[in-house]
Amino acid sequence: MHIGERIKILRKERKMTQEDLAKVLKVAPTAVSAWESGRNKPLMDKLSIMSTCFDVPLSHLVDGTSVVKNDPSMEFLNEKNVRLIGVYGNIPAGEPNFTNEYIEAYMPTLNSMLKNNKDYFYLRVKGNSMNKEFSDGALILVEKTSYLKNGNIGVVLVNGYEATVKQVKMAEDTITLIPCSTDPFYEEKTYHIKNDRVKILGKVVQAIKIYD
Repeated sequence: MHIGERIKILRKERKMTQEDLAKVLKVAPTAVSAWESGRNKPLMDKLSIMSTCFDVPLSHLVDGTSVVKNDPSMEFLNEKNVRLIGVYGNIPAGEPNFTNEYIEAYMPTLNSMLKNNKDYFYLRVKGNSMNKEFSDGALILVEKTSYLKNGNIGVVLVNGYEATVKQVKMAEDTITLIPCSTDPFYEEKTYHIKNDRVKILGKVVQAIKIYD
C-alpha cells in the first residue's frame, strides 16, 4: 500500500471528501487526487498537517507503521513538539540571508532532534560529490554555525559562490574540502580562509535519504 492509499483510507474514515481535505491543506483538490492515485506525493509540511488532522503518527502516513493509541513511545507531530524548518533548493551566492524567498518548502522536525539554542535549515543536495554519504536530491539538516571540527561535514561558501557540502579538514589559515564520492572526478581542494573568502554556514547533523 502506498502513501496515497493510506491518505484515502484515513480521509474516508473521517468522512471527508477530497475537497474537504484540500481546504484544510490549502491545496487544489486535484493535488489530493494525485496523491491518492499515486501519481504524486505530498511534501512533508502537508504530511505533518494530515498527521495532526487524522490523529495518527507521521510514521503511519509515510511507511504504514501500525497505529497504537495512547502509546507513549509514539511521538505525534503538533505545534508543541515540532519546529518547521525551511528547505532550500540552493543557497544564494554572495552573503546568504536565508530569507523566505529562497525556501521551497518547510519540513516539520521534532524538537527532540534539535538543540533549543540553535538555528537550522534543510538543504537539498545537488550532484554526486558526496554520494558515499548522501545521494543527489537528498535532504540534509544543517545546524547553523561558523565553526567546524576536523572530520565534520559542513556547508561552506567559497569566493561568494553557491554553497558546497563537503567533509572538512581545518588548519590555522586554511580549510580543505574533501569529497566523499565514488566518482574520481571529485578531488579535495584547499582554500585560504581569508584570501578565498571562505564562509562556514553550518554543520550537517542529519540526512534524509530520497528513494525513487
